[in-house]
Amino acid sequence: MTDCEEGEGGPNSQGDGHPKESSPFINSSAATDAEKSQQYDGKNMALFEEEMDTSPMVSSLLSSLANYSNLPTGSKEHEEAENNEEGARPSKKPVKAPQLGTLMGVYLPCIQNIFGVILFLRMTWMVGIGGVFGSFIIVFMCCSTTMLTAISMSAIATNGVVPAGGSYYMISRSLGPEFGGAVGICFYLGTTFAGAMYILGCIEILLIYIIPQAAIFKIEGLEGPDAELALLNNMRVYGTLVLSLMALVVFVGVKYVNKLALVFLACVILSILAVYAGVIKTAVDPPVFPVCLLGNRTLLSKVYDVCAKVIEIDNETVTTKLWSSFCDSDSLNATCDDYFANNNVTEIQGIPGVTSGILAKNLFGNYLEKGVIIEQRGLASDADPDSPSPTSNRYVLADITSFFTLLVGIYFPSVTGIMAGSNRSGDLRDAQKSIPIGTIAAITTTSTVYMSCVVLFGACIEGVVLRDKFGEGVNGNLVIGTLAWPSPWVIVFGSFFSTCGAGLQSLTGAPRLLQAISRDGIIPFLRVFGHGKANGEPTWALLLTASICEIGIIIASLDAVAPILSMFFLMCYMFVNLACALQTLLRTPNWRPRFKFYHWALSFLGMSLCLSLMFICSWYYAIVAMGIATCIYKYIEFCGAEKEWGDGIRGISLSAARFALMRLEEGPPHTKNWRPQILVLVSVDAEQNVEQPRLISLTNQLKAGKGLTIVGTSVQGTFLDNYTEAQRADQSLRKLMETEKVKGFSQVVISSNLRDGTSHLIQIGGLGGLKHNTVMVSWPRNWKQPEYHQQFRNFIETVRETTVASLALLVPKNIAAYPSNGERFTEGHIDVWWIVHDGGMLMLLPFLLRQHKVWRKCKMRIFTVAQMDDNSIQMKKDLITFLYHLRIDAAVEVVEMHDGDISAYTYEKTLVMEQRSQILKQMHLTKNEMEREIQSITDSSRGSIRRKNTPGMRSQHSAEEGASLAEKPEDESVAVSNPKQVQLIHNKNASTPTSPTSPTSPAGPAGAAATWTDNKGADKGTALLSPGPEPGKDLFNMKPEWENLNQVDVRRMHTAMRLNEVITKKSKEAKLVLLNMPGPPKNRNNKTNPMDNAVYRDYPFFADIQVLIFLGFGCLLAFFRLYGFGGMVFNFLTATFAIQWAILVQGYFQFSHEGKIHLGVINLINAEFACAVVLISFGAVLGKTSPLQLLIMALLEVPVFAVTEWAVLKYLKINDAGGSILIHLFACYFGLGVTFVLYRPRLNEGHAKENTSYQSDILSVMGTLFLWVFWPSFNSALTLKGDDQHRAILHTFIGLSASTLTAFALSAMLNKNGKLTMADVQNVTLAGGVTVGASVDMMISPAASYALGMMGCTACMLGYKYLSPFLARRFRIQDQCGIHNLHGLTGLISCAAGICAILLASEEVYGPSLYEIFTHRAPVEGDPKLQQLQMLIPGLQPGLGRSAKEQALFQVAAVFSTIGASALGGVLTGFVLKLPYFASPSDDLCFDDQLFFEVPPDYDSPLKLSDISTTEDSAA
Repeated sequence: MTDCEEGEGGPNSQGDGHPKESSPFINSSAATDAEKSQQYDGKNMALFEEEMDTSPMVSSLLSSLANYSNLPTGSKEHEEAENNEEGARPSKKPVKAPQLGTLMGVYLPCIQNIFGVILFLRMTWMVGIGGVFGSFIIVFMCCSTTMLTAISMSAIATNGVVPAGGSYYMISRSLGPEFGGAVGICFYLGTTFAGAMYILGCIEILLIYIIPQAAIFKIEGLEGPDAELALLNNMRVYGTLVLSLMALVVFVGVKYVNKLALVFLACVILSILAVYAGVIKTAVDPPVFPVCLLGNRTLLSKVYDVCAKVIEIDNETVTTKLWSSFCDSDSLNATCDDYFANNNVTEIQGIPGVTSGILAKNLFGNYLEKGVIIEQRGLASDADPDSPSPTSNRYVLADITSFFTLLVGIYFPSVTGIMAGSNRSGDLRDAQKSIPIGTIAAITTTSTVYMSCVVLFGACIEGVVLRDKFGEGVNGNLVIGTLAWPSPWVIVFGSFFSTCGAGLQSLTGAPRLLQAISRDGIIPFLRVFGHGKANGEPTWALLLTASICEIGIIIASLDAVAPILSMFFLMCYMFVNLACALQTLLRTPNWRPRFKFYHWALSFLGMSLCLSLMFICSWYYAIVAMGIATCIYKYIEFCGAEKEWGDGIRGISLSAARFALMRLEEGPPHTKNWRPQILVLVSVDAEQNVEQPRLISLTNQLKAGKGLTIVGTSVQGTFLDNYTEAQRADQSLRKLMETEKVKGFSQVVISSNLRDGTSHLIQIGGLGGLKHNTVMVSWPRNWKQPEYHQQFRNFIETVRETTVASLALLVPKNIAAYPSNGERFTEGHIDVWWIVHDGGMLMLLPFLLRQHKVWRKCKMRIFTVAQMDDNSIQMKKDLITFLYHLRIDAAVEVVEMHDGDISAYTYEKTLVMEQRSQILKQMHLTKNEMEREIQSITDSSRGSIRRKNTPGMRSQHSAEEGASLAEKPEDESVAVSNPKQVQLIHNKNASTPTSPTSPTSPAGPAGAAATWTDNKGADKGTALLSPGPEPGKDLFNMKPEWENLNQVDVRRMHTAMRLNEVITKKSKEAKLVLLNMPGPPKNRNNKTNPMDNAVYRDYPFFADIQVLIFLGFGCLLAFFRLYGFGGMVFNFLTATFAIQWAILVQGYFQFSHEGKIHLGVINLINAEFACAVVLISFGAVLGKTSPLQLLIMALLEVPVFAVTEWAVLKYLKINDAGGSILIHLFACYFGLGVTFVLYRPRLNEGHAKENTSYQSDILSVMGTLFLWVFWPSFNSALTLKGDDQHRAILHTFIGLSASTLTAFALSAMLNKNGKLTMADVQNVTLAGGVTVGASVDMMISPAASYALGMMGCTACMLGYKYLSPFLARRFRIQDQCGIHNLHGLTGLISCAAGICAILLASEEVYGPSLYEIFTHRAPVEGDPKLQQLQMLIPGLQPGLGRSAKEQALFQVAAVFSTIGASALGGVLTGFVLKLPYFASPSDDLCFDDQLFFEVPPDYDSPLKLSDISTTEDSAA
């Protein structure tokens, strides 16, 4: 380190100006050296001295880290608030360490909160109505829900300490403030209504079972609705009194409530134990508990004293009280109720005992309508269906209509209260251990009790007693109390005190929950409830809680209130499960619960159960609860405080955003989904304030808050030095976007110059598929002034870059005159000048603008320009129809702009442009000198115009100059036009054809101005040029320098001036003018590289193939001594016809776009390949067909070949660079199919003229040489340029060389005399070119090419010697030229070699270029590997993701399908050629030119000479 300091920070180092050698501290001054040296004396941490303020030493943090408690974000805010409130108090007492364990801190509080009023007041009734089976299902569903919720809650609670607020904190810190606030309020409302339910249960026990006489509204003597109303009114009065008393107790002494909690818990436990004791007692000694039934109807206990109609007293029959209830007198002869008279009175045992077998009767449910008499199933009953309904004061009636879902809603509150342990986590000695164990144990205990009670109640108690909700048939006793031992009063008083305690607990917990929500500040209107008394008690929250609780008291029905709180608790539990599932699936780094027995699937199951139970209980209550939660969610979202708690919803947003971005990467958006995603380029001043704020206003008007908006700017400098300025600029952009209500993103780039910064923004703006497709930049101000010259050059480069990136470009001119978002246009027009088509962008802009309130009242007008040859009337009709289909309401006008004389002003403007560019290119001036020179040229040119023209002409030119949209500065343009008129120059680069500027003016401002002209006008001006003088030249006494101007540029300038004139005239009063301008030239120098033209790249191959087709095949086919004319000339004729026909047929299948066939050198090469196919097939029928048959054969073969080629390449997608499959195999088997049909039996043993001559063999060998020399071009013409083409040429040459040498050797070996045979030299030497064809561009090594050449040569040689005669004798295939040997056998070998090469191809051998050669093996679109490969090989296209084996199978399929298609096509073509209309030659005239040509007299002399020689030899 000392060496480094001496080398880099010594005395001569500039650094920060401090001499480093005098100080042991980095960046320290000498004044503090002594102090810091003393501070770190003896310590080795001086290296980190600067970081001590922000990153303290670990040694000093270990103690605090060891005592770290992972409080959720926000809990400390409560502590700070309490400290602030208690700031005036002298001192706080030391806080004791939490001492509660699992039993006292979690288990028993959960037991107390879970066991409640429903168990004592409604459980027996639920079993009676729903049956043991149905009730057990209800209990199991509810207990499973709470168990799954407890598992999720345990995971959340053990991931950090949960302070007061319990589930609210779990949900809000896991799902965010919106969900947390909404569910917190629901939990609060549930807890509040639970208090109301407990109070109603307390009053019900008091008024029905303890002191019925205390009722204010007497029920005695009332029936039906009147009795029900009296009961409800009693509940309301007493409930309000009890609520007030409890609220007062909570307000005065909360600590007493907490101390009494154990007493209330003891009451609950004793009551449950009493029930179990009573059940056990029934097995041994069932209690006497009679129930009186009339027929099968249960009687009220108050209507009888003895369960009999009459009794015997002293041998005298005496009527009973029951008789009096049903008869009109006590006399035995009295008139009685028909049902009473027809049915007997029966007394049954209400609690027969657990061993009685009553369980079977109670197994299934018995749901009742309201007012229905409770009847005993299984007893006989004689009831007249026509009799009037009985009076309700004699029988026990159902007080409500019961059904399964109602039971679920009433029962579920009995399983709530599982959050009691987590609410006390701050008081636990080890919360991470106690909460899961205690909560799950409590739920297990209570679930066991509930399920056992369902079974035991059904097994001990008679069904009519179970269904008697209020015990009216059993002397008004609590049904569960009659089962208890030793006394029913144990249950009565135990349940009374239990409900009182539960009500007090609810009124204690709910205000604190509301206070916790209020102190978080996420719901503004609840903040007042965050305050309380000096000791922190939530006074205002208690008052609100009591008020809401009163609503439940007013409802007054326990059965109606229970489903309400069920909704709120279920919603709370649902979101607890959701929170756990999301945290688990998102795998956030902070999610590390100590409780490990959780899973996201369990949480989702619990969430699903909660949601299902909500709708099972009551679908309308569920919708109301969700509506309340949704309203609170939206309120917090729009008005609440912004909190960043690291919640899961933000994690979901990030995951969803990533998923959506990846989906957007799959492909470009459909036209229906396209909308402008705008990148707004603005500039900032020295204070980092935006210079064009109206650009943001226009963006807001265009976007209407939809889509992507990026506002970007660049700061000049370096990142290290100018980061602060960039931050200020970013804040300025954000503030302006907020002011203009633009939803989007800001982006600031620091670059060494503004030009590069703008380029970087255009390149890197957006993310993935969410990128801008439109760039908006303001027209540069005062661009002709020297000091603004660089600004305009930057603008031109921006235009070019957007063109290269295929982005739309919006250029607002006079941006300062654009309306702000607060302005309104009450009238006016938006004019669209539709000069060139841009895919619809120009029509979309006014539609988007008119969606905004600023432009809503403006009308839309569309102008289009008609030329001299256009039908303006028809154009207007077509445009109206087009707008109708686009559903755009606009006025249409067609402007006729005739091609008038070119003015002197136009010539002078063009001259100025060219002079500027020439001077800038030829003079090497400094920047300041260059700008002064430009200004002097401009001034002198304008002065010459003024001197030359008359006053009238001068005024005209001044108007044109002022109206020019491309030349005048902004202040002049505004002065000429309407003050409210604004212009938006629009350029859709992606679809607008470019219009090149003058070749001599590529870079200057004037040259760029020529870019912004009309493309149609420029093209038309070019077409109208003539060699003679222009008409305008004579009119203006042309200056000599005008003669040298580029007339194309003159016409462009003329069109621009005329357009400016017309637009200014027609749109003078418009509020906005929209123009479409062509893009800039693609190359900045306006020069085309000749080698980029396809002619220079592909024409040499085309020329080589031409030689191969016409000379190679022509000479090769002239080997018959009397058929030389036919071989060469018919080859010439057939080839010419086939090429022209193939251009059309292949063009239709492969090169057709928008109804037109596009021609090029590549088309001609493909057509010549098709021609080669015909010529190869021609070899099979050489000498045996007429010229007409050959043309018909070509006419039919080319379409069959084109269809086969198209199908194989489009659907099978094979590799066949040398055409072994699609050319050689197809041609071979097509030709064999034709010759099979055209079989001539007489030629099977040979023909007198089927022989060669010395001259014909020499001519044929010349054809072989042509084919041999140019075969590498044939094989490599359409391979990839570069290495692939290089390999194709080398492999073909090596293969041909190998086959040539092998052919000479085998020819001599197989000849009896050991001599060479010319037929072998002419054909077999070419076999190697075919054999390497399928693998010619693959990495098969030179040795493999040589081996393939030898194999092909051997197969071809043996085929000529043995296979061809065999095919002629056995299969009627007379292969005249042996195409099956040279093209068929070798083609099959080539296909096999290609398949092997494909199977062996791998990235280890080929590298990334594997996917260029085998394009269909490239990864599919969206595969990450494709992106990696595209970085290595720019331009690599997505493939099909095939494996080597799959590609090889497709190759095999292509071989068989090609052979099948070609053979079938050949056979059908043969049948066509066999028709008698095509002048087929006879057998005797085959192989003879005399039939079709004028031949010289001695053309057959070689044959005669040969005959004489043969005769002499035979004689000898």
